[in-house]
Amino acid sequence: MLTILLLAVLTSATACNSNAQAAGLCSISNTGSSVEIGATRPGGSGGSGGSRGDGGDAEAAPAPPPPACTDSLCRGNYSVVVLQPTLSDVASFAPASAPFVDEPDGVGIVGMPMNFVATAGVHEQAGTLFDLPVTVRFTPTSYRFIYGDGTSRDSPTGGQTWAALGRAQFSATDTSHAYAARGTYTASATVRYAAQANFGNGWIDVPGLLDIPAGTTTLQIVDVKTALVDKTCLENPRGPGC
Repeated sequence: MLTILLLAVLTSATACNSNAQAAGLCSISNTGSSVEIGATRPGGSGGSGGSRGDGGDAEAAPAPPPPACTDSLCRGNYSVVVLQPTLSDVASFAPASAPFVDEPDGVGIVGMPMNFVATAGVHEQAGTLFDLPVTVRFTPTSYRFIYGDGTSRDSPTGGQTWAALGRAQFSATDTSHAYAARGTYTASATVRYAAQANFGNGWIDVPGLLDIPAGTTTLQIVDVKTALVDKTCLENPRGPGC
């Protein structure tokens, strides 16, 4: 005996009547022992037990969290790129020429040491670099003294005055020089600086060294001769050498 099972959807709008069959909204399954007829809700998923859904694919898996920020320059979930300025970038922050003096003040004696002193110190200058606030530091590392007679000397310091050293005039020092001939000479010095930049997260070394000329000084080197006399020039203005 053939059993016919009719499955109807509760809403009359989707019952599997003749009109629904004509529209192709019914599904019919014949298993040999029974016939199953089901209705499909328009716009639904079909089948006798069709479910209503929102349509579209399943939601994608959430993106993995960003890696942990362990850099000293962390800013939340990102790291700040360390800038590397060059000497040409920081040259505009450089200190002015260092004072340069000679002893005794512009006049020397052939064969006697003249003392030279270049006074330079650590220099810091604030400003803007790469559109960011920055502080640039210059530290003197060495000095070159050019004596004007074809000779020069490199020194780790800028020298000191005779008074600061507690020495008498015409004493030899680490930065002094004795001229071998009379004449007029122009002496000068150059200060060599190491540079660093700070964008707010610590000091960054700037590769290389920056040479900044110090002042110059003009020297008159004279030849002095001595003679034994029985009276001074005050006592005998017409005496030898007076």
